[in-house]
Amino acid sequence: MLRDKAGTAVSLRLNEVYETIQGEGLLAGTPVILIRLQGCNLRCPWCDQPDALESGGGEETDPEELVRKIRSSPFRHVLITGGEPLLHRELPLLVELLVRESFSVQIETNGTLWNPDLARFGGVHLTCSPKGVVDYRVHPEILKRASELKFVVDSALSAEVLLRREFLNLLGEGKVVLQPESNREDMFRKALILQRRVAEAGYRVRVLPQIHRVFGIP
Repeated sequence: MLRDKAGTAVSLRLNEVYETIQGEGLLAGTPVILIRLQGCNLRCPWCDQPDALESGGGEETDPEELVRKIRSSPFRHVLITGGEPLLHRELPLLVELLVRESFSVQIETNGTLWNPDLARFGGVHLTCSPKGVVDYRVHPEILKRASELKFVVDSALSAEVLLRREFLNLLGEGKVVLQPESNREDMFRKALILQRRVAEAGYRVRVLPQIHRVFGIP
């Protein structure tokens, strides 16, 4: 059991933790405790969390202590993001501790990595945001389990990418979101064009902004 590892010298690199709302994707508007882990394996040109990129940054944190700190929150949904949370071997332990405290858990990943220990947690909401810097490649195990795909609409994204064979199942289930880069008006217009192209192919996608940025909250 993963939980048996707790109590040993286990730690992860934490960038920040705070209460907010989920500002993106299919769960937008949900009250959340956001846990941002430190370090990322990619370098997207428009990254809005540059201080979370370097693996040596942040603060070394005991997962058990982290869960104790948030235990009394009235918010019962935890969003684990980054950076790239799947860089952390301790991620499955953190998920297990949260589940045992009756939190629902959402993980946001760029989709390039996988940890087989996460397969134990069938109730996790897995948000995959494929990235153009790796030609939108996604690990097959992520695609099997993704609850949604969230594409940032930038100059690189095309309808041909959205309609790739590996994305069609999630498209058919209505679980694909287009998010205009930095809420830019030109990227919003492009998102509407992509939405129409996808509709002409027989699928539907949602265009959603970063609502936390619309209202100026973290």
